[in-house]
Amino acid sequence: MKKLLLLCTIIIINISCFSQEKAQLYSGGMLFLQPGYTIAENQYQKIERLGFGIGGILRFYIKEQFFIGIVGGSQKTKYSSIGSDNSYISLGYGGPMIGYTYHKNKLRFCAGLSLGRGKLKNLHIQTQNGVNLTNADYYSYKAWVGYPMLSLDYMMSDKIAFTSQVIFLGAHYNKNDLYFCPVFQLGILFNR
Repeated sequence: MKKLLLLCTIIIINISCFSQEKAQLYSGGMLFLQPGYTIAENQYQKIERLGFGIGGILRFYIKEQFFIGIVGGSQKTKYSSIGSDNSYISLGYGGPMIGYTYHKNKLRFCAGLSLGRGKLKNLHIQTQNGVNLTNADYYSYKAWVGYPMLSLDYMMSDKIAFTSQVIFLGAHYNKNDLYFCPVFQLGILFNR
C-alpha cells in the first residue's frame, strides 16, 4: 500500500510539473496551533473539553482548481475524572485528502475531505496518590478517521503562506464508539 501511494504521488507530481506553467505545484508545512473542542465518551463519563494539537499538511495542485495531498496530526484533551485532573484522551490521525482550490491575488481558498486511519488513546484515572496511579484504565483503539476541512491561505510571498483552517474530526473506534472534535488550525506553508 505504501509503495502504491508513493508511486501515485510521483506520477501526480510529474503530471503537475508538465501541466502548469506559472501556477503553484505544491504547498506544505506545519499546523502549529490547533485548539479544538473534544466530544467523546468512555464507560465512566462523557468528555467535553477544550484540547490542543499539532499537525502537518502537504497539498499537490492538479489542474487549476483541484488538489490532492496528505494530512496528519494529533489532538490531545486533558479532563478531570472523579479522582484525578490528569486523565486524557488523544487521537493521532493521518491520511490522503482531495479537494477544491481557488486562488485570487494573495488569497487561496481550499475545501477538502480526508479519510484515513488513526489511533485513539484514553487514560482514565479513577484515583491516584501523588504521582502513583492506584486505579486507572488505559485504552488504545485503532480508528477510522474522516473529516471535511476549509482553509484560507494568505500568501506572504511566492514561497511562504500563512494558513488558517477549520476541520471537523470524526472517528469511529471500538465497534460503536464515536469521537468528534471541531478544530481551528493555524500554520505556515512553504510553496513551490
